[in-house]
Amino acid sequence: MSETMFHKCRPKDAEGLCVLIRNELGYTDVTVDEVRNSLEKMLSLDSYFTIVVENNSEIRGYISAVREISLEAGEYYRVIGLAVKKEYQGQGLGTALLTLAESNAKTEGARLVTLSSQFKRTKAHEFYEKLGYQKTSYAFKKYL
Repeated sequence: MSETMFHKCRPKDAEGLCVLIRNELGYTDVTVDEVRNSLEKMLSLDSYFTIVVENNSEIRGYISAVREISLEAGEYYRVIGLAVKKEYQGQGLGTALLTLAESNAKTEGARLVTLSSQFKRTKAHEFYEKLGYQKTSYAFKKYL
């Protein structure tokens, strides 16, 4: 019988992460090499927190967050990625991943966790609100 494990992300997890990013988040043009390169950079910095949930060598979900500082909020965590494979959603994996990130943020002295979610992800919005997150702003981005 296999066991579900939560562990710090490793470079060898890049392929499983890429599948999640493509299939669950819709970033279909991302490559395994791009994920691996970004992951290696993130792992070299103390400000990033990336955890995967794995069962039977299958990456079923992940969360990635970064510790940031702003003048108005001080230190805070921003979730920059959270996904669970569709067939495992509703089993508490997303809640467990977000709880781990929140706990780590609190341990690091942060008072706030932020995240953004695309307009079309209405189920994700319900999930975040159920866990106490509030809609407070729009997120904007500009590709360079």
